[in-house]
Amino acid sequence: MRIGFFSDTYTPQINGVVTSIKLFAAALERQGHEVYIFAPTPRQPTDSDRIVRIPSVPFALQPEMRLASIYSQQAYRLARRAKLDIIHSHDPFAIGLFGLAVAKRSRLPYVHTYHTLYPEYVHYVWETRFTRAMAERLSREFCDQCDLVLAPSTKIEKALDEWGVTAPVKLLPTGVDTTRFAAADAASAAALRRKFGIAETDRLLVFVGRIGLEKNLDLLVEAIARVKTPGARLLIVGNGPHRSELERHIDSLGVADRVTFTGYLQGEEVAAAYAAADLFFFASLSETQGLVVAEAMASGLPVVAVEDLAIGDAVTDGVNGFLTIESPEALAAAADRVLTDPSLRAAMGAESRKVAQDLSIDRMAAQLATMYEELLASKSAAGGGRRPFAPTARVSRQLTRLRRRGRVLMRRYL
Repeated sequence: MRIGFFSDTYTPQINGVVTSIKLFAAALERQGHEVYIFAPTPRQPTDSDRIVRIPSVPFALQPEMRLASIYSQQAYRLARRAKLDIIHSHDPFAIGLFGLAVAKRSRLPYVHTYHTLYPEYVHYVWETRFTRAMAERLSREFCDQCDLVLAPSTKIEKALDEWGVTAPVKLLPTGVDTTRFAAADAASAAALRRKFGIAETDRLLVFVGRIGLEKNLDLLVEAIARVKTPGARLLIVGNGPHRSELERHIDSLGVADRVTFTGYLQGEEVAAAYAAADLFFFASLSETQGLVVAEAMASGLPVVAVEDLAIGDAVTDGVNGFLTIESPEALAAAADRVLTDPSLRAAMGAESRKVAQDLSIDRMAAQLATMYEELLASKSAAGGGRRPFAPTARVSRQLTRLRRRGRVLMRRYL
C-alpha cells in the first residue's frame, strides 16, 4: 500500500505524536508498504524523498509548534504523483485538513488518529468552559468527517463516545520499539548517571516527556520531597514551557539537590536514562496513551503513576507498578514501597517487560495495515474506489484561492 501521513507536528519537534508517526512509518515500510509524510517546515537534513515539507511559521504562543499553510502546490503535486491508497492524519489542523481535502477529492479512505485531548490543552490559548466545550465540539465534527478514527487508549475511545462521535472508532495504541529499550546495558546506564552527577547508590525515579503544565510535574516534585528512601532522586528528561516555573517550585520546596534536569536526550541516551532508573514516575492526567510509560515498561521498570484510564491500559496496580490517587503523599508512599523492596522491584519490572512485548511496534503496525486493507475493501465494495486525481474547474478555483491565501500567510510571517 501507498500511505500518506499528514501531520502539523513532526521533526524537529520532540513529542509523543512525532514518535508515533516515526515508529509507525518505519514499521510499515519494514512490512513492505510505502509511507509518505506531509509535514511542516523546516526541512531536516535527515528527510528522505518521501517527506514533503509544507511552508509554516512558529506558533506565537508556543514557538516550538508550527502553523502551516493550508495549501502547498508541492504537496499537492506529490500526493498526485504518489498515487496514494490511503490517507492517515495525525492532527486536525491545517495539514490534516489538507489531507482530508485530498482524500475527499480522490475518494480515498481517510483515517485519523486522535492523539491529543485538545480540551486539556486550551490553557495555552485561553482556558474557559466555553473553550473546552468548543474543543470537544470541533473534535467531534472533525472526527465525523473520517472513515475511521483510531483511539490510542480506552480513555480516548470513551471520550470520543461521550462527545458524540458517530464515525467508526477502533482502539490502536502506538507500539514501542521493545528491542531498542531492552538493549540498553549497564555500561550506558552508568555513563548517564556519571554525566548528570548521580551516584551509583542513589535510587533514581525518572520522568520522560514534555515539561508542560498538563504533565502535572509539580505534583511529582512535591512527591519527591516526601519520599523517605535514602538517596532518592528525580531525573526529569525533556524540556518545555513550564520548566522555569517548575524550577521555582523546586527551589521553594528546598529539593533542588534531589531533582536533575537533563533537557531533551537523543537516540540511545533516552534508553540509557530508563536503564539507569529504578522506577518510572508519572502524574499526568492528560495522556491519550502515555507512550513513555510503554517505553519504561519495555526497559523493565516498575511504574508509579497517578491513576488514569490511559495509563491503566498498560499498568495493573500491584502487578507491574502502583496507581495512586492524585496526592504527593500517595505517590511518595508507593515509590518508597518499590525502592525499599528489591524483590518487588524485580518482579514488577519483569511483568512490565511482558506487557510491553504485546505492545511492540511491529505488532501494532501489522494491525494498522489490516485496518487499512479492510477499509479499502469496504470502500471499494461500496463503489468508492479511487478516481483520477484531476480537479474539476470548481475545485481548481478553490485550490487557487487556497494557494494564494497560503502565499499571503507566508509573506506576512516569514
